[in-house]
Amino acid sequence: MVSGEWCGRWWAWACPCFCPPIKHRDPPISPFRREKLLFEFNTFIDINRDGVIEKRDLDAAAHRLCRRCGWRDDDPRTTRLTTLMNALWLALKEHADTNHDDKITRLEWLRLWEDVERRWRRGTARESTRLSTRQETNTRTTPEWIKEYFNYKFMLLDAAGDGVLDEEEFVYIMTQYGASDLDAKNSWFLLAQGRRMVDLRGFERLCEEFFLSDDPNTPGTYLAARLYFLPGHQNDASPPP
Repeated sequence: MVSGEWCGRWWAWACPCFCPPIKHRDPPISPFRREKLLFEFNTFIDINRDGVIEKRDLDAAAHRLCRRCGWRDDDPRTTRLTTLMNALWLALKEHADTNHDDKITRLEWLRLWEDVERRWRRGTARESTRLSTRQETNTRTTPEWIKEYFNYKFMLLDAAGDGVLDEEEFVYIMTQYGASDLDAKNSWFLLAQGRRMVDLRGFERLCEEFFLSDDPNTPGTYLAARLYFLPGHQNDASPPP
């Protein structure tokens, strides 16, 4: 018995073709980040709360924003928002709608961000290699559809439409999405890090932290006006077919 075991190990060493390759899988999204992503889905995207994202959800979100801001149909900002949401829907269909039914379930949404993380991790690894060998300065490329989504979220929060966010705007909008006034104010204090205003570039960095970081202490964690995320709290069920 011992000889047979040794022989098997010997053949595996001498002839690697006898030993099946080990597949290394990327780790799944952490429970903490899973909760953040589900909160985003359930609170800000699934407008009619039916458990899936459809084109009508994005249309309803755009209509709600235009109505709140008083933008007419011929307003350039309405045109910009409509173009942005159409591009976002096409991107979601391409990258997340795996069964091509024109619906994005919660599971497809999570898998989408798993894929985004893999791509960013590989990009970061390549960047680190270049920096160590050439001492060049390179930046990680953000997929265009993600930039568009971040832009939509910025437009959603920028109630004054002046290109910057402040505490009053943040608290006003987030309380409309279910946050308490106190939680929204505390969240602004933690995400703003002493700044009175946050511009689009700073907002994009906060979004990257919210969607891609597993560290609960990053400023971007508080972008949802929540002070903590408890795993298992958000609904992750898919609707029946």
